[in-house]
This record gives sequence, structure tokens and C-alpha cells, in this order.
Amino acid sequence: MGFLHPKKKLIRVADLPAGVRRIALARTVRWFGWGFGEALIPLFILQFSHSFAEAGAFRAAYDATMLLALPIIGMLADRVSARILIIAALIIYPWVGVGYFLAGALGLGIFIILARVINGLTWGMENVGVNTYFRRLSPRNLLGSSFGFIDTWSNFGWILAALIGMVLAPHVPTHILLAAVIPTSIVALLIARRVPKDVVRATKKPRPSILASYKLLIQEWRRWGKQLWLLSVLVLFTGLIQALMWFFIPIDAYIEGAKPAMVILLTVIAVVPSLLGYNFGKLADHKNKYVLLAAGLVGVAAVAVGLAVFPSYGFKLIASFLLGVLLELFFVVQQSLVTTLGSSKTYGERGGAFESVATIGDLIGPLVLGFSLDRLGFSSVSICVAVVAVVLSLLFLALKRRVFSKL
Repeated sequence: MGFLHPKKKLIRVADLPAGVRRIALARTVRWFGWGFGEALIPLFILQFSHSFAEAGAFRAAYDATMLLALPIIGMLADRVSARILIIAALIIYPWVGVGYFLAGALGLGIFIILARVINGLTWGMENVGVNTYFRRLSPRNLLGSSFGFIDTWSNFGWILAALIGMVLAPHVPTHILLAAVIPTSIVALLIARRVPKDVVRATKKPRPSILASYKLLIQEWRRWGKQLWLLSVLVLFTGLIQALMWFFIPIDAYIEGAKPAMVILLTVIAVVPSLLGYNFGKLADHKNKYVLLAAGLVGVAAVAVGLAVFPSYGFKLIASFLLGVLLELFFVVQQSLVTTLGSSKTYGERGGAFESVATIGDLIGPLVLGFSLDRLGFSSVSICVAVVAVVLSLLFLALKRRVFSKL
């Protein structure tokens, strides 16, 4: 398996750094464990909720924890080996599965909150650690390919497990399916322990502290130019789309009568496009990234209009797939731009600051959508999403003309 870079030299997957490939394997194993029951988490949360607001509060525990932790994690990522963050996260990860299992076994919603708080912390540590590790080890002309590679294989593992979960769901309780996170996290840890160390650039930085981490976050945001800020607006908008695709569409389908297996199918269909992450990465490495984002946003607008016009379950399947394609494109382009639009000495802080913006989007997305859906209805909200997507598309085209003719 290979591809051509601009000078027509064939580059194979084997040409990616060994650490990148091993980290991708560790994440694939861990995500395989998640795939058995993760698509049923919205329905699992509903069992312990008396309203959509309460369900939203359960969901928000994850994003709120990550938002608080990311500044500290980003600061640490620039001071220690990113490998340490990844391993530390994987040591803690099994407790996420324990929390979900105890919630179902004992019928106590407090364990759901515990699981989501731990998950918010561990995902923040692993994600910033992995992103920083990749940025340190990957050649700049292969950044998109590296991020696309890990996204393709980890989501392949998730999809494979989810298909098995569809068969098991009618017979196995959700909390048992979610307990699969425990053994797979342990295996992922054993794989990650053999990852080569990454080199931290030696610079004089203040001693780590909680207060200093938040000051660095604000300082990092103040250093951003209009490219990163517009990219941040896109990330906030992406949070809205993700909430629609991963939370509201499955719940709506379930309320309308879809069986749990069909709810899982909706999520699987949305994840399938991530298998193209490696191909999108190659595209992002050699094409104008602003044009790719602008085109993707036009696609989002078209899908949103379709949801307003065709509200059936069948079109929800189609929309989930198309939105999955567009979100995967956005992911690899964003990761590449975050790396190149700034100094290599602040990969961790910039990555952590950017993840903070993404987490804000994930936190407010469901709240904004839930409030809007209650008052405007699904069709009107879909049209509003389409309008915002078109506006953002025009802004990225304008930025491309003024800033770079070619990335």
C-alpha cells in the first residue's frame, strides 16, 4: 500500500515512523473494546434520566472534565514525553469500563457520572499525547497521512466490534458490552509501553502549576492569527454537527421505534467514512486545505437541507454517512493546519488549546441543539445549520485568497 508525494516518489505505510504505526495499533485495540457498546450509550443514559435536560447533564460530565483538564495536559505535553501521557491515560482507562459496568449492575446513575469524568480526563490525556507525539515524529509532508492512518485503523476496529455488538445487543445487557473497554485498554497499554520515546525540545518554561496552565492557555489563544481563529469557529460548528449525528439522530430514531440494533447501525454508518482517513490525509497533504474545508462546508449545507426536506429514517442513514465523510475530511485538515500554523516548540500547548475549543463545541453543541429543536423544530434547525455552513465556506475561500495561494 503506497502513494505518491509531489515529487512522484512512492511512499508506503511502512515509511511512516514506527512509533506512529505502533500508537495506531494501540488505539485500534482500545477502540475495538469501545465498539461493542458505545453506540448504545445515549440509550443507556436515557435509562437513568427523567428528562432530556438530565440526560444532557450526564453527557456533559465528560466534556466539562476534559475542558478543565486540557490546559494542564497541554502544558505537560510540552514538558514531558508525549509517550508518558499516553501510557498514563491507558493505565487509568479500564476504570471507565468499570464505572459503566457498576452503573448497569447496581442500577446507580452516579457510576455513569464517574465513568464519564474518568473518560474525559483519560481521553484528553491520550488525545493530546497522541497528537503531540505524531507532530514530533512525523515528517511535515506526511502529517495528514499519519493522522489519517491512525483514524482509519482505529475506526476500523471500532466498526468491527460494533457489528458484533449489533448481534449481541438483543441478548447481552449494555453494561456488559461496555465492560469490554477493560481488557482492551490493558492490551493497548502493553502495546504502547513499547513505543519509542519522543524528544522534547529544551526551552525555558515556567514551573508547571494549575494557575500557570490556564495562563498559558490564554497566552496561546492570544498568539493565534485569523487562520487559527477561523479554524476554531469551524471546530465549534463541528461540535454542533457531531451532537446532531452522534446524539440526537440516534435518540430520535429510537423514540420513533427503531430497535437498539438499528440505532447501532446508524452510528456504524456514520463511522464507516473514517476508514477513508488515510486517503483524506494524503489529499490534505497535497491540496489547498482552505479549499477543501470550503468544499466540505458546502457539502454540510446540502446534507442539512436534505434532512429538512426528507426526515425519514432512510435519509437519516444517508445523512449520517455523508456527514461522517465530511467530518473525517475536517479532522485531518484541521490536525495538519494546527501543526503548521505555529512553532514546533508549542505543539502541546497549541494542541491543548485547540482541543479546549473543540471541547467547548462538544459541550455547548448538544445544549444549543436541544434548546433549538424544542423551539424551532428539526427542519428549521437544519436550515439554520445550512446557512451557517455556507457562511463559513465563504470565509475560508476569502482567507485562502488573502493568505496563501497554496499550502
